[in-house]
Amino acid sequence: MQYSARDIFERLKERQVAVIATDDSKSGYVRLRVMYYGVTDKFDCYLMTLKDSPKLSHLAGAGKVSVLIYSLENPFDFSWECELNGFVSVLNSEQEQARALEELKGRNPFADVALEAGLTAGHFAFLKLSPKILRFRVYSEALNNELPTVLEF
Repeated sequence: MQYSARDIFERLKERQVAVIATDDSKSGYVRLRVMYYGVTDKFDCYLMTLKDSPKLSHLAGAGKVSVLIYSLENPFDFSWECELNGFVSVLNSEQEQARALEELKGRNPFADVALEAGLTAGHFAFLKLSPKILRFRVYSEALNNELPTVLEF
C-alpha cells in the first residue's frame, strides 16, 4: 500500500524521538544518537543540542545523515518505521532558531525548560535536517514483500 505525504506527516507528528545516524570520519564508525525532533509538513526536521555537545560536531560535520523514526503498535503488524536521508545544517539566524524552537515546543522537554528559563541564546545549537528521500513502511506490509512508500525531495 502506498501512503500519502499527509498520512506520513501525521504519523511523524505523533512521535517525538528519532535515532540519527552519521558516518564519523574520525573514528571510522557509524554514530547513532537519540534525539527529540520537530517536523514540518515538508518533512524538514528540527533538532536541538547543547553547543558543547559531541552531537553538534557529529551532525554538523557529517554531510549525509540518516534518521529513523518508528512506532511499535498493538497489534505488532501495524507498527511502522520511517527513514529520512538528507543533510543537516546549523541554524545561525535568530529567525531560523525561533522557527526550530516553535517546531520543538511541546515535543522536546529540553526545549520547553530552556524556553521557560530563557536559556536558549548561547546555550543551544539548532539544526535542520533537509531530507532528500523518505521511506515509510508498515511492518505487516513489509512481511508481505510490499514495497515501502518512497518520497523524493
